[in-house]
Amino acid sequence: MTAPVIYLDNAATTWPKPEPVYAAVDRALREQGGNPGRASHRLSVAAQQLVEDARQDVCRLFGAPSAERVVFTLNCTDALCLVLKGLIEPGDRVVTGPFEHNSVARPLHALRREGTTVVPCRATPVGEVDLDHFRDLCRQGVDYVVMSHVSNVTGCITPLREVAAIAHEHGALVVLDAAQSAGSVPIDMAGLGVDALAAPGHKGLCGPMGTGVLVLCADLPVAPFREGGSGIDSQSDEHPRRYPWRLEGGTLNVPGVAGLGAGIRFIESVGVRAIGEREAALARALVGGLSAIDGVRVFGPRELTETGVVSFRIDGIDVALTGMLLDESYGVAVRSGLHCAPAAHRAIGTFPEGTLRASMGPFNDAADVQALVRAVRLIAERFGARANSSASRVSDRIRAGRICE
Repeated sequence: MTAPVIYLDNAATTWPKPEPVYAAVDRALREQGGNPGRASHRLSVAAQQLVEDARQDVCRLFGAPSAERVVFTLNCTDALCLVLKGLIEPGDRVVTGPFEHNSVARPLHALRREGTTVVPCRATPVGEVDLDHFRDLCRQGVDYVVMSHVSNVTGCITPLREVAAIAHEHGALVVLDAAQSAGSVPIDMAGLGVDALAAPGHKGLCGPMGTGVLVLCADLPVAPFREGGSGIDSQSDEHPRRYPWRLEGGTLNVPGVAGLGAGIRFIESVGVRAIGEREAALARALVGGLSAIDGVRVFGPRELTETGVVSFRIDGIDVALTGMLLDESYGVAVRSGLHCAPAAHRAIGTFPEGTLRASMGPFNDAADVQALVRAVRLIAERFGARANSSASRVSDRIRAGRICE
């Protein structure tokens, strides 16, 4: 399959990766191919050093107090499941945000069935977290606050410092879903009051797929749901209780961890704030261009665009059809549908169809934005009046598995 000419789906996974990431994965496979912590020969020692260096990279990036509490995971979903299902118990009360991704919503739904109370706070009319409602919910009792840092639908940034202060005032721990902020929004866990952070390696951190991190600010008693080989305490029947081995049963994805570390070092060399500001500037330019097209609606706090995520829709045209046309006719890759975040779409009034989402990455530029605006204008002009006749063909293609939400 030919790669898209213009890639604007970085909220799903960043592409392309920085060249040092490709090189680090290749080197790990060719030159550091031992099992980390499982032997004293040079290949195992080299792999272990690679892993520990990457822990330091993560610790430094997020302002975590200790590299020992950096746990490598399969992805952000895996990290969230580890901490949510390893900490929250029946009878606990959890307050969440209005825009949560299914990676938060589904584990919490499962916990609710077991006796946990889960209460989402409202969104404001302009698509932000309603802090007054959040404060009221916390006054009623709260054990955990679980919230996304940046919405993957609107790009809205949660006022994290205020959220954490309110949560801690009422004795709650703060679990942050940093899937859309890690790598483009500066995060100082200790300074912001984040107790646990989950992030994917393959999005803003520019690492490979199949990598993620769970970072803890304290020695929290997260119960593991994997036990097995760890390279330490092999004489015991009990899985190690010490971090990070507590939550890292089995052999790590060493090439992936190598690529993740290289991705972090790349974004640090450019500057997290600089990357985020550049992506937000491109998003603002996109909002301006789309807003000038008749029949195009942009969703979310347009005047407060601070990240690289923009959701929009062409009136009268199925979003899946629009996404397909953008790809097949104009070589532009965006995402269409619900983006695994139905709660966010309910909050902004775009459920059940969803939106088109364009999301900027470190390698996008103004020409990419102009190409998308030009393509959307042409689609709106050419296909808006024929939306109904196109709907059945789109449905057939969705059922055939060619278009995903």
